[in-house]
Amino acid sequence: MIAGKAVAFKEDQDDSFKAYGRQIIANASAMAEVFNASKTIRVVSGGTDNHLFNLDLTETGISGKKAQNLLDSVHITTNKEAIPNDPRSPFITSGIRIGTPAITTRGFKEAEAAQVAELVVRALENSEDAAILAEVADDVRALTDRFPLSKIEHAE
Repeated sequence: MIAGKAVAFKEDQDDSFKAYGRQIIANASAMAEVFNASKTIRVVSGGTDNHLFNLDLTETGISGKKAQNLLDSVHITTNKEAIPNDPRSPFITSGIRIGTPAITTRGFKEAEAAQVAELVVRALENSEDAAILAEVADDVRALTDRFPLSKIEHAE
C-alpha cells in the first residue's frame, strides 16, 4: 500500500498527469455544453467543473435504467443515476451519470467529447429507431477505432 501511494504521489508531480487532469475537465465541459443545448436533456447542475456530471432525462420520457441499457447497446457506457427529487425508484431513476476519464485516457479532446455527447443525444432522442441506433453504434465504433486502447483489433 505504501508503494502504491508513492507511485501515485510521483505521478501527481508529473506535468503530463496534470495535463491529463485538465483535459478530463475540459472534455466534461465540452460534453455539458452539448447537453445544455439539447431541448430534452438537462445537465443537473447546469455544467461541471470536474470529471463527471448527471443528466436529467425527464423530458425524454426515458428512465435512467432504460437510457443506460440503450446507450450500452450502442457502445457508450453510462450509469443510471437519481436526480434531485427524483420521482422514480433508485433502481429505475430519471437520470444518468457520465464521466470523462475513460475517453480522455483514449486521447479524446474537446471535439471528440462533444461528438460523444451528440451521439448520446441522438440515441436518446431516437430510442425507438433501430436504423438510427445502428448508425450511432457505427459512429461510436469509428470514433473509438481512431483512438484505440491498444494495438489489438476489435473482436466482432
